[in-house]
Amino acid sequence: MAKSIAVLITKAPYGTEDAFAGLRLALAMVASGSVERTTVIMMGDGALNAVAAQKPETIDMPSNIEAIKDLIEFGSDVYCVSEDLKSRVGVIQTIDGVKMISWEEFRSTLREHELVTTF
Repeated sequence: MAKSIAVLITKAPYGTEDAFAGLRLALAMVASGSVERTTVIMMGDGALNAVAAQKPETIDMPSNIEAIKDLIEFGSDVYCVSEDLKSRVGVIQTIDGVKMISWEEFRSTLREHELVTTF
C-alpha cells in the first residue's frame, strides 16, 4: 500500500465534474485510511477552486468548498499555486486553511508523494 497521494486539481470548479471528482477522491482516501497522507494541490484553472466567494447555487451546482473544508478539517494539506490563481483573478480572498505555494514549492511537494493523480 502506498503511504501518500497527491491529488492535482487542474480544472475550474464548475462546468465539468473533474474538480468535484478529484476532491471526492481525496476525501475518500482520507476517510478510508487507504494512505497515510493525502494532499490536494490546486493549479492551473483548478486554482479557482480556492476562491472563497464562490456561489455555486446561482448555477445550481454542488459546492466544492465543503469538500475542501472537510479535507482541511481531516488534516490533509490543501495547497493552491499562487501564481496560477493570481494570473486568473488577481489578489482575492481564499478559503481558510488553503495554503498558497509557489511553483518551486509545488515541485518539491510533489516529490514527497508516492502516488499522483490528476483531475
